[in-house]
Amino acid sequence: MIVIGARRKLSELERFLGEKLNPIYKAHYAVWVYWWPWWRKLFSGRRILKKWGEIKLVQEGQTFLDYGCGVGSFTIPAAQGVGAKGKVYALDCFPRQLEIVEQKSKQEGLTNIETILSTGDTGLASESIDVIWMCDVLHEISARRVVMEELHRILKQKGTLVVHDSMGEKVLSYTDGLFSLIDRDDKLLRFTKQS
Repeated sequence: MIVIGARRKLSELERFLGEKLNPIYKAHYAVWVYWWPWWRKLFSGRRILKKWGEIKLVQEGQTFLDYGCGVGSFTIPAAQGVGAKGKVYALDCFPRQLEIVEQKSKQEGLTNIETILSTGDTGLASESIDVIWMCDVLHEISARRVVMEELHRILKQKGTLVVHDSMGEKVLSYTDGLFSLIDRDDKLLRFTKQS
């Protein structure tokens, strides 16, 4: 029993060293946290936000979940769109990114954003969310079906799930039996909840 515990601790230490101290990991994280938000803001984000307007995705008073929010490129516009009567949950697995979201929300004077640190479970009540937004995150999740089941649980019956991801048609294999595709525009897929 002691040997197993020692092996487990050694394996956790090796994983920590490999992920946190590895120069490649550090470089990847720096690009993700610092470069990607600029790319999103200046290029792809504008096109996505324009699409939001076309499909009237964000409306005043909604409850909105930005699943895999990163540094808040879409969290902040969603919070502005739902207004003071609405609520935005920003979920990510990286604490530093959630800190950035909190800083941005303070700078913008937004009080309707709540951050959630998680790798899957949202901790939100069943059928409590009007809109779930997932942008360029589904392909990074290993337990995709489990996450989709959780999203199905928290989405209101007439709610909307919108996935923007390069997986294309593969997304449908994880939503089958849970969500029905109602619209597709390149990488953006919009779903309604199945009963």
